[in-house]
Amino acid sequence: MAMTASGIMQSQYRRETVMIDGENFNDDVRNVVASLLKAANRVPFLFVGSGISRRYMGAEDWEGLLKWVCESVGKPMKPFYLYKQLAAGSEDTGKNILYPRMATLMEADFIGALDGPLADWAEAHRAEMETGTPAMKIYIAEHLAEFRPSMNLDELDVLRGAARHVAGVITTNYGGLMESVFPKYDTFANQSDLLFSPLAGIGEIYKIHGSSDSPDSMIIDERDYRRLAERQSYLLSKILTIFGEYPIIFLGYSLKDQDIRDIISSIALCAGEQRAREMAERFIFVQYSADKSIKTTNYAVNDGQIVEMTAISTQDFTPIYEAIASTNMRYAPKLLNQITKQLFEASYTGGSAEKVIFEEIGNIDELPQDMDIVIGIGKKGYGIPVSSEELHADFLFHNKNLPASLIVNTYIDKYIPQGGSPMYYYLDNYDGPLSAKTRDEVNRKDSVNAYLSPTQRKRRDQWKEAGKLTIRSVAGLRQQFGEDAYKHLYLLNQSEIDADELEDLLKAKAKQLIEEKQTLGSDMRKDIRILDFLKFGINYHKKKSAPPQSSPSAPSSEEKKPDESAGVPPSPDPDHARQPQVHL
Repeated sequence: MAMTASGIMQSQYRRETVMIDGENFNDDVRNVVASLLKAANRVPFLFVGSGISRRYMGAEDWEGLLKWVCESVGKPMKPFYLYKQLAAGSEDTGKNILYPRMATLMEADFIGALDGPLADWAEAHRAEMETGTPAMKIYIAEHLAEFRPSMNLDELDVLRGAARHVAGVITTNYGGLMESVFPKYDTFANQSDLLFSPLAGIGEIYKIHGSSDSPDSMIIDERDYRRLAERQSYLLSKILTIFGEYPIIFLGYSLKDQDIRDIISSIALCAGEQRAREMAERFIFVQYSADKSIKTTNYAVNDGQIVEMTAISTQDFTPIYEAIASTNMRYAPKLLNQITKQLFEASYTGGSAEKVIFEEIGNIDELPQDMDIVIGIGKKGYGIPVSSEELHADFLFHNKNLPASLIVNTYIDKYIPQGGSPMYYYLDNYDGPLSAKTRDEVNRKDSVNAYLSPTQRKRRDQWKEAGKLTIRSVAGLRQQFGEDAYKHLYLLNQSEIDADELEDLLKAKAKQLIEEKQTLGSDMRKDIRILDFLKFGINYHKKKSAPPQSSPSAPSSEEKKPDESAGVPPSPDPDHARQPQVHL
């Protein structure tokens, strides 16, 4: 058994309270959370409450929102404490009874304010109210929309950095904080969406109490809670598999929070005592407290059932987020979400796909949005290969969504015998080993001169000497040769080519050729490779070049001049300044 910095056996964390102070506490928190997630062998779901909105945005909790309505509206609204006394009565006063009852009482008085202090506001929101959305919900939603992350931002950035390691989010909050942290995740807020949409169970945010983006969906008053109770069993059945399969980290709740007690009790009732205990072993409660502790808590649910879960009290949530980021998540949740939904749609609609890409899916964060995709599971190499034509077009328009690792590892070598391919754009987005053939190609293609044949170099020098090209620029080529300007790029020296002008020329011509269903000819492809060098290759050589050798008089075989190794004599072009050799 491993000893932690505090001297408590790590295997005992589930059995006894650990009180730690000083600099070792965060390390122990990180280790405990990481250990629990590793034991579950899954990345976690987050269950997020109002404490998180307060922590990062300063937004009110449920009670605070109701109090804000009373204070901001004024008469005819009553003071908050009077609504509380009126709602309490002699019945159950748990917050999920008390606050909905208060909201119902407040809504009647709020309607009265629409003819008084809120008359102008009411007129501005008439269209929304005419659809049947309660006015007080619109008022609260508008208030919540004003909040933005503004507190503990460094800590929040750590959570954003761990986003790829979070399977999904369940939240009772109305606001949009979680959407800002996980912007690629699909959000479900309306009860009908949660009940009747095919949920993927990963890469999604479930706002089980509604969203301020859709005020009518917000669960606030007694009528809302009656509807929620009617649908509770169906909703629970949707998310029960999440609790059964994933570790759950509760953030922004108290262990005594009624929402949590109700949900866990319902899950225990549905799943049975033994299954509820197994689930709870993967539950981690994180609550803000100046008294730091890590402990195992006995949590009572239905009919005396007791489940154990880990509770962490801390002022700093950073180590929890760091532990999440340390989990082994091979595939991005958004990608798995898309694949799951496409499989569902293919199964039920019989749709077909038009494009195939093959790539290790661990390298992809999400699928392209503008094409149908077939995902193959098996040996790499199945599918439609990327043609040289597609590769050149992808560099020019960036519309194929081709991963850099796929191009560098599969296609650069393949197309070298055919004259080469755009490579520096992909190399600039790749940080891995290169094949010997690719290294040689990089070393050879270190200037515009290296892309030209000896005949083209000779003709360029002759034209320059004879002054046949009046304006030595891309614009000059367009003026002199019109639509065929791209076929004469070789007449310019490297220093005479403006990359932006060249890109405009090539895009316009390539678009025309593609629309006319013509191929990109050899001149166009060569020009695209030259553009690739000008925009990305020059800087790539500067960044990746090795320091000078200690014995320059005795160069290695790898340090031959590219023109010599290719059997091409050095060019007399005065603008050609050879870059240092690249050794990768």
